[in-house]
Amino acid sequence: MRIGIGTPAELQWLIADTGSDLTWTQCLPCFNCFEQKAPIFDPKSSSTYRSLNCSSTLCQALTNDRECGVSSCQYHYEYQDGSATSGKLSTESFTFETPKSTLSSLKPSISAIPSSSPSTSPIKSTASATFSNDQGTGAIIKDLGFGCSSSTTGTFGKNGEAGLVGLGGGPLSLISQLGNSISNKFSYCLASRHDKNATSVLNFGENANISGLNVSSTPIMNFENFPTFYFLNLSDISVGEKRLGIPTGTFDLTPSGDGGFFIDSGTTMTLLPIDAVRLLLDEFNDIIDFPSIVNPPSPFEICYIVPDSSNITGLPDITFHFSGDADWKMGPSNIFYPLHENVICPVIVNSPAAGPSIFGNWQQQNTVVEYDLGEKRLSFAPADCRSYREL
Repeated sequence: MRIGIGTPAELQWLIADTGSDLTWTQCLPCFNCFEQKAPIFDPKSSSTYRSLNCSSTLCQALTNDRECGVSSCQYHYEYQDGSATSGKLSTESFTFETPKSTLSSLKPSISAIPSSSPSTSPIKSTASATFSNDQGTGAIIKDLGFGCSSSTTGTFGKNGEAGLVGLGGGPLSLISQLGNSISNKFSYCLASRHDKNATSVLNFGENANISGLNVSSTPIMNFENFPTFYFLNLSDISVGEKRLGIPTGTFDLTPSGDGGFFIDSGTTMTLLPIDAVRLLLDEFNDIIDFPSIVNPPSPFEICYIVPDSSNITGLPDITFHFSGDADWKMGPSNIFYPLHENVICPVIVNSPAAGPSIFGNWQQQNTVVEYDLGEKRLSFAPADCRSYREL
């Protein structure tokens, strides 16, 4: 998604990630950087950039991920796949697109306007949000704690992004920093990756509300030892109209901290326990007439040869059944990845042994998803994310 950083604002592409807390972008000077669409952010060009010292509450929220220099808070933040980013913890003004605005013609005179609504986050951040109906303005967040990264390793940069927006439930996340100033609500609509010109949108506060006959809701579960993640209660999966009958408790978080099922907008694939994946693929093989390829490339479990991977037909829908009678139904384009022009692969793979199950972003495309953290409720509905219109 497109985000304006600094004053005057510089347009950047960041990935919305509900599975992590730190918001960061690559910054100059950059010693180990990946390629990105936009020029790397230069903090010297912004009048609202400030670096933080080690005594700041935001730096303290990094716990074991911080290193204290003479005056600034240095961080080294790692992800589950081994990727990592390092740099200087800072504050800056961020501008987000909203349903009533666009940053496609971002004005260089964007300023940070403080909100009168105080934040009640556990780290007592000074960040706040202001919403505007003016084209080119959007939602302005002042004094957002973020990482100004000078070194990054791992899998970043494959889609031209400059960094991440941390939307997890931990104290350092964007949502925790804003707290009551956005009514503890946010939503997003992830555009299809098949549409190269589409842009995803992130919404806050009252702009995040979704309603209508097609909206389903399920409880969000929080666990003290895993504050970042939004756990959901997945009971079963259907292929077409047939339930797989996955054993009760398969997706539960154990007392030792193994397992569990959470939604993550920053992970592409959906990861499930091996027994659940086997049931799913066995059902695919029973009803899909296309031949499978020998030795599919990792991490895919199986791939099929089709006439045209850009026009997927003759394949089943699947439905994830969550508590609260919340059924998340998805079509073939949200299930299969077009590996080649005539090869498709299910974007649902085995999770590591004893690892968590993850509901990835491929399955979330063209769905508007609302997180109401005050009510501990996740709501979702099919949508056309190109124009952010609920279906």
